[in-house]
Amino acid sequence: MDLNYDDCVEIVLSLLQDEVDGDVTSAMSKLTRDYTMTWMYKSPRKGNLFPRAARSDEAFVRETAAIYAIKDRAYDIRHVASANSLVMVELVESYTDPATKAIHRTPLVLVLEMDGNKVARGRHYCDPNLSLLALPKGVVNAALSQ
Repeated sequence: MDLNYDDCVEIVLSLLQDEVDGDVTSAMSKLTRDYTMTWMYKSPRKGNLFPRAARSDEAFVRETAAIYAIKDRAYDIRHVASANSLVMVELVESYTDPATKAIHRTPLVLVLEMDGNKVARGRHYCDPNLSLLALPKGVVNAALSQ
């Protein structure tokens, strides 16, 4: 099935809203059975290069539910581009760390590949160390304005 720009973008934006809403069931309905996400960095906590999550992994739904449980997550979407069953989203993710109460803000780009009307693969580009800095909104906005 060939989807047009609006269809692909609508599915991706709806998936991001599912994360904000904490709706794991709805999010899973938008992913293919063989969905994978690769973070295009070296993990600051575990040190592994290009960490990857796959829907086929036993712990995937449980770990997704823990991430989706964060109550005040927000996405400030800056740009969206789509062509040939691929959607790219530039955004700033922010949320309060439940343990430290620090507000984490991370500018990032998602590249999501569609298979029909579902997301099949994703790549997550960011510097995870920025999240740990508890950057003020104005600092991130200034960087995005340059």
